[in-house]
Amino acid sequence: MESRRTFLKKLAVGTATAAAGPAAAVEVAEAALGERVLDTPLLQTLFRGPAPWWLLAPLHKGSALGLGWYLADLGEVTRGASVLTLVHRSRRRARVHLCVHGGAPVGVAHSGLIDLVLMDDHDGSGATEEDLGRVILGLAARIRRNEKSGELKGLARMMRHEERVAAFGAEELVG
Repeated sequence: MESRRTFLKKLAVGTATAAAGPAAAVEVAEAALGERVLDTPLLQTLFRGPAPWWLLAPLHKGSALGLGWYLADLGEVTRGASVLTLVHRSRRRARVHLCVHGGAPVGVAHSGLIDLVLMDDHDGSGATEEDLGRVILGLAARIRRNEKSGELKGLARMMRHEERVAAFGAEELVG
């Protein structure tokens, strides 16, 4: 059983991280507890949430996106992002991480709030295949329209791509 002091310390960390938002949660919690706490249930819940299908509405699993691409899946928010999986009729696959960008997008495309980061095992220096790039730009336009609905469910659980890499490591985000 936890001591009262440990319980109060965790409560204070939880309150501080909630107030700081997911982007600063790791830093705040580690400073308060004096240890690496990224994999604790307390912090993992801050970076998790349901799949933000509302961003892609009215698209759904199996929707044709054009140029031979289809929407295969949209994962729940995990580690600060939702992974959008696209599949081409030739069986090529693409993983696009939907992150917030905070005004400094780094992905192939972006909307007003969301950065669409293609996770293709490259370092961003290579060119994106034109057909895939056009599909991702179309998805960004759809997301931009859906953001205007004002229903921003779950975005508070997302992080910027750079923050995710710093918090979880690039190797952990590839999959």
